[in-house]
Amino acid sequence: MNTSSPARSLAFPLVLLVGGGIIYATFFSANRIAVDGGVPSMALAFWQSFFGAAGLLVVSLLLRDLPKLSAAHLRQYGFTAIFSFSIPLVALTFAAPQLPAGLLTLTLTPALTYVFAFVTRLERFNIWSTGGLVAGLVGVVLIVQPWNWGDLGGNVSGLWFLVALIAPLGYAINNVVVALIRPAESTTLQLSTGVLVFATVMMFPFMWAIDGLYLFEGATAAGVGGTVWAGVTDIVIFLVLFEVIHRAGPVFFSQFNYIVTAAGIFWAYIIFRDSFEPIVWLAVAFMAVGLYLANRGTNQSIREREAKKAAKG
Repeated sequence: MNTSSPARSLAFPLVLLVGGGIIYATFFSANRIAVDGGVPSMALAFWQSFFGAAGLLVVSLLLRDLPKLSAAHLRQYGFTAIFSFSIPLVALTFAAPQLPAGLLTLTLTPALTYVFAFVTRLERFNIWSTGGLVAGLVGVVLIVQPWNWGDLGGNVSGLWFLVALIAPLGYAINNVVVALIRPAESTTLQLSTGVLVFATVMMFPFMWAIDGLYLFEGATAAGVGGTVWAGVTDIVIFLVLFEVIHRAGPVFFSQFNYIVTAAGIFWAYIIFRDSFEPIVWLAVAFMAVGLYLANRGTNQSIREREAKKAAKG
């Protein structure tokens, strides 16, 4: 990566982050269509990863860039498949029916990623990056409106909220570990393909145990289409994850969650005509400010690292 011009070096990661976030945000609409079309939740998880893996395997074959099977590569595939796919998905599948939707929408991934990156010394404290995370979180809070949740009481247990928190914890751990253990000789296509193949194998026993050997019996054409669509978004998320973290670091990539939250609302409006309040516009503005500040903070970090290298050289 050419770091002589930080602003230029972040242009491509920024395009990937925003473009990928907008595309991946359709994942929620795709899942909604699939479930409404008769596809059970755990079977949906398996088949979307299957279709995503199959698509990337075809591309890998055509480009002669198949996943490598060294110990370092298998470790990366397994870790990401577990912490960024299987564990969050299973946790949310069980917690979702027990909690208000807002509790699931509130993403803590960027903040947790920043903490873990700071602890592992991948990132130093940066006022711009911190401000970006705070601004993005304010935007999410404005959308979720926690002041309207009321008492969790009734049949809702705080234990289920802790279960739901496993998802952002898994994402944040993965974001940092990807930056630490990515094999030097790997490509983004290899890693993305390997992760989805690994995730498909892992999700099969979950599907078998909960939904049986599901082969789309009783599913509508829309249900099947929604599942394939979700598989395409899985391709997008892992390509963006590996490439952006490689080029700009885990904290910069974590802003992806804010973009997805904002874009998901717009897709829900476009596809399902779901209505949203004017406060959403203010929330989106906060997220945009957060992305700008995060971009500035990453630029500053790159300059500082390059200055240190130059001083040592």
